[in-house]
Amino acid sequence: MAAETNGALQPAVDLDGLVGDGPFSYCRGKLISTLPQTGIVVSCRDLCDPAIFDEIIGRYAQKFPGSDRRAIVSMWTLYYFSMLTIAPSVHMFMNRIALPLEVDRLSLVCNEQTGEPEAFVMSGRPEVTSDPAGELHRLMLGHAEPVVAAIAVNAGVAPKLLWNNVAAYLSWILKEIAHRHEPALVEGGLALLEEAQWPGGGRNPMFGMIRIARQQCGLEFVRRKVCCLRYNLPGVGGCGEACPLPEGRH
Repeated sequence: MAAETNGALQPAVDLDGLVGDGPFSYCRGKLISTLPQTGIVVSCRDLCDPAIFDEIIGRYAQKFPGSDRRAIVSMWTLYYFSMLTIAPSVHMFMNRIALPLEVDRLSLVCNEQTGEPEAFVMSGRPEVTSDPAGELHRLMLGHAEPVVAAIAVNAGVAPKLLWNNVAAYLSWILKEIAHRHEPALVEGGLALLEEAQWPGGGRNPMFGMIRIARQQCGLEFVRRKVCCLRYNLPGVGGCGEACPLPEGRH
């Protein structure tokens, strides 16, 4: 299938084919262009509606009866933000692809039983880009920012906790790309984590969320600034040394 762009026929981009069976194969199936045969599909913009968000979280909360709702919401967003950052970053920085990921152009596929996020359905078509860091910044402003703001209000969760959930996965995947290929590929992306201001101005809510700590033996490791609260959920392990709280490291 091909699309017409500026009068020329452009081939459709096979995102899953680009990652193939290589080290980033876990990105396959996370960004799709057609509705799946199973699952609950909801517009990402509609997740800003308290009633719709509560219905989805209600399904997920059945896994953790009686647990702290803030921890439940945070855990659900870990799934959501991992999908929003990992596969898109691979395609932006490795394949130089711009993706239509604004909150108004994307739908979420959730598991019918658990409500867990499983994939995003794109309404637009991927295109070539020469500015992957700019695309990542656009993703943060056009999707992460409004969703974080809405969930924080609707669920009573601190925005800084949610931004730390975003930053944790974004930091991890950018460093994975740098490790498996070359650091220069992701320099512009890492700047979105390490600089206090967004490009063009405005406070960067992810600044300082990921810190480098050092064990007594001198080994460096990454630690979050704000705990994700997952240790409060039964059957869910803590984050180890990544957690800023001693009780969350088990």
